[in-house]
Amino acid sequence: MRRRSELFGCCLALLLVVGCSGKPRDAAQRATDKFRARWVKGAFVEIYDASEPPFRASLTQEQATNWMMAVSSRLGKWKSAEAGPWSINDGSDGKTVMLAYKSTFENGTADETFAWRIKEPEPALVGYHINSPLIRLDDLRTK
Repeated sequence: MRRRSELFGCCLALLLVVGCSGKPRDAAQRATDKFRARWVKGAFVEIYDASEPPFRASLTQEQATNWMMAVSSRLGKWKSAEAGPWSINDGSDGKTVMLAYKSTFENGTADETFAWRIKEPEPALVGYHINSPLIRLDDLRTK
């Protein structure tokens, strides 16, 4: 009888972990969709302003918006994405979800990675990386 209750306890714990792990990922996916909508509109200042300090620490608002405009100009409008690997990290600064995509734009493809800090009322961007043969080194230089 004890063995059954241990087995039941393990199964219940596994179900809780599996059931709960989708919520942060779903929230990060919704945040990615919102990011893409802003990107398509050219609302780069909104993307920057909604991000977390680790993202803003690397570039000023002007540098970030200039970089996003240059990348957007090279790649054209975002069209679609195929989801790749993802992970959830519980750290001292909270839960972070990493999402990777193979994305298609008007002018070509790119690999994108998003890092979202899970918080209320919605996740906040802590990292965004994009890699494409269409992006030149000059696009990455900030003025």
